[in-house]
Amino acid sequence: MVFIPAEVRTLVARLRATDPARSVFGANGHNFEFREPIKDGELIAWEREHHVELPAEYRAYLLELGNGGAGPYYGIFPLGMWDGAGSELEPFDDELGNLRVPFPHCGAWNLPAERFEQPEFENDDEEDAWNEMLDTEYFDRSLVNGAVWISHHGCALRTVLVVTGSERGNVWGDRRADYTGIVPHVGNDGRHLGFGDWYMSWLEQCLRDSTAPMTRRS
Repeated sequence: MVFIPAEVRTLVARLRATDPARSVFGANGHNFEFREPIKDGELIAWEREHHVELPAEYRAYLLELGNGGAGPYYGIFPLGMWDGAGSELEPFDDELGNLRVPFPHCGAWNLPAERFEQPEFENDDEEDAWNEMLDTEYFDRSLVNGAVWISHHGCALRTVLVVTGSERGNVWGDRRADYTGIVPHVGNDGRHLGFGDWYMSWLEQCLRDSTAPMTRRS
């Protein structure tokens, strides 16, 4: 399916009608609704401030559908926002890596398994220091350079959209909260998914599960 904003809006409305109980995972977070679209001038100003140009399909979502709202998991964040340490949205400027530096991964990443194996500690202070050192290494902001958070899955698991580097336009799962690393969202053929394919895969699956008829478009 091709990501065409007008068709996406129609299909999301169909899904809203066919799932009144909001049984789709995360639907209670976005209710199949879009926020007001971002103004073109505001989007351009954000890009200039951060010295990046956002991928075309993501720009289309923000400009033509909404500045956040209906989407995979608990929905799409407003531009430049994330869920932080709690449920309230906040700017991610001080939490994410440098957007101008290329995203450092081209394949799934994690620390070696032995790095998570705890040594024997003589006291609690040693254990605390070891855990702090691991967290400092594991949650280093440079590991998500060149990407913006766009969605959360719950339990501090999130999706990032790469905006700089060879993976530009593709979406990746930031699963470090459960120590399973940073991995690409992939299709059935193993291909890394761009924003549009990722979004449409979610929408198609939801509609299929709700048994609503839909027309395929290639």
